[in-house]
Amino acid sequence: MYWSDRGVNTIRRAFVDGSQPELLASGMSQVRGVAVDFENDMLYWNDNGSDRIQRAPLSGGPPEDLVTGLGFPAGIDIDAAGGKMYWADATTNKIQRANLDGTNVEDLVTKLGDPYYVRLDLENRHLYWSDYGTDKIQRSNLDGTHVVDIISTGLIRTRGLDLDLAGGKIYWADRGTDQVQRANLDGTDIETLYTAQPPRGVDAAPHGVAVDAKRGHVYWVDNGLVTIQRADLDGNNVVNVLTAASGILTKPWEIVLDLRLDQQVICDFDRNGICDAADIDALTQVVVAGTDELMFDLNQDQLVNQQDREVWVGDLRRTYFGDANLDGVFDSSDMVRVFQAGEYQDDVASNSGWSEGDWDGDLDFTSQDFVVALQDGGYGMGERAFPVQVPEPCSSSLILLGLAGFALSDGFRRRFTALKSNDSDVVVTRRQDRKF
Repeated sequence: MYWSDRGVNTIRRAFVDGSQPELLASGMSQVRGVAVDFENDMLYWNDNGSDRIQRAPLSGGPPEDLVTGLGFPAGIDIDAAGGKMYWADATTNKIQRANLDGTNVEDLVTKLGDPYYVRLDLENRHLYWSDYGTDKIQRSNLDGTHVVDIISTGLIRTRGLDLDLAGGKIYWADRGTDQVQRANLDGTDIETLYTAQPPRGVDAAPHGVAVDAKRGHVYWVDNGLVTIQRADLDGNNVVNVLTAASGILTKPWEIVLDLRLDQQVICDFDRNGICDAADIDALTQVVVAGTDELMFDLNQDQLVNQQDREVWVGDLRRTYFGDANLDGVFDSSDMVRVFQAGEYQDDVASNSGWSEGDWDGDLDFTSQDFVVALQDGGYGMGERAFPVQVPEPCSSSLILLGLAGFALSDGFRRRFTALKSNDSDVVVTRRQDRKF
């Protein structure tokens, strides 16, 4: 995934789970829209501080001015095969396009309100845009003819939008309602997928939206909550992909996904789009078997061993040993989870995975797993920031040590056996600073 951040004027990319972030461009004055020409490995962006459109090679290099003297260039999208780029200008109130080198600038749709984001439907030769001046989402042909209203009621400050052509849906964010919504491509059957619940004193501001229909996910950035979030296409299972705690987000604005089929998150071994417990368990099985399958060799030393598990947990998944539910933090909810699983010191050999407490990679949940978690030092530390740092000893580590000792007692095991037999009484309190 690629995103712009107008707070620090950068464009970065990372795998879709937030791992392996990389700085691609910086030094702009007010970066807004971003688009990627994957065929020619070029990165395009709008800078409304200098009122121009620029591009640079994805491999690095100085930026090139393409179009200058604009009013408020906002969203941008690319038709690589057609050799065209399209953008919205919220000050001159029009949608424009030009050749990819910036020549032959054309006005496509004029006399709009405040057009902001644009998205192309090349299959049906349509151009979509959001307009927060008229509170509409509209569509035209690629040449700007035949303008129609798609959504004309219920919008306040519409921002990013994206299309799921196979599913026949359009998705958008509205920072006025704090919502992510979708509808049919003709504007019917509007659904609210997500409504932000910001803490007191914080304003949510959902902005850019990107859809990965193949894996069943919708992504959006929020420059108020300072997050990149993901949910299923129906709005279920909302998770934070990146937050301000990562140290690389300040005011994320636009997001674009690389949907090419040959792209894969390197820690996502089963290719379901997420680095989850099934993946670390698969890696552990290979480590135990000693087969050195190269797809699991994450540090590229021609071996598959405990060091690759450490790379998976700390560098790629960006969490700690002990984070059983892989929500990005190691806290008491993980302790509840593993003891509810009921596999601690049981008599069944090799029956435990990451979610059941096997953190040391021996396929069982024993006291040694607490030792590994204690050594990693993540209990109560919150989310792991970039760059990964070794935490200093603190009181939370002592708490974990106490929990580990208590876990060895019969009383603790009896207590969690009782909890396991009556799940309805279990209440897990998540950290208040995690905003899903």
